[in-house]
Amino acid sequence: MTKSIYDVSWLDLIPSSISGDVQVQAISAAVTPQLQEVSNAIKECTILVRIDELSENVIDLLAWQYHVDFYEPDLTLTQKRALVKTSIDAHRHKGTPYAVKLVVTAILEDAEVQEWFDYGGDPYYFRVVKIGGQMIDADTYTRLKKAIDKVKNTRSWLDGVSLTRTIEGSIYFGILNSVHRKVDIHPIFFNMSDITNAQYLGAAMHIHRKTTM
Repeated sequence: MTKSIYDVSWLDLIPSSISGDVQVQAISAAVTPQLQEVSNAIKECTILVRIDELSENVIDLLAWQYHVDFYEPDLTLTQKRALVKTSIDAHRHKGTPYAVKLVVTAILEDAEVQEWFDYGGDPYYFRVVKIGGQMIDADTYTRLKKAIDKVKNTRSWLDGVSLTRTIEGSIYFGILNSVHRKVDIHPIFFNMSDITNAQYLGAAMHIHRKTTM
């Protein structure tokens, strides 16, 4: 069975020719705890690669050691760790848009630094856009401005900061297909049947004579 340096025992290092000796086994049992204690202490020498495992008081000391320009006690532990991680890189590129992006993303998330010629602004101005993460309050904006001022070059001026939010949702469309036929019913005209009618006329003639005596 493969063992790591952290759980190997002294007996595992002893040649097979003497590992069966009772005294050697007793010595191994006595020495192994000290051996493993030293082995487990080795990781304490690797600090930067274990930043996400270190306690907050150690992170505070590292921030002082690496001269983190923007570092305040009320920052979250995640933000402090991010600033310590990017400190060396930010100092190396201080005065560049890259350094501005480093500190911005350490405090918030995905950000893009646009120079004035990228968005048609005034010369020597820049802005920070497309910042993700959760919504922030006024105090965070103030801290963000201080952080940017620490790493930007002197002749450049911050034109603004904007956040980007993606809202997921569903849009439902309903479609009704209506098919109908229009039938116009006009008044019905009946053809009258031929009607035969006979007309009878009657006439009388009265003739008389009048004699006067």
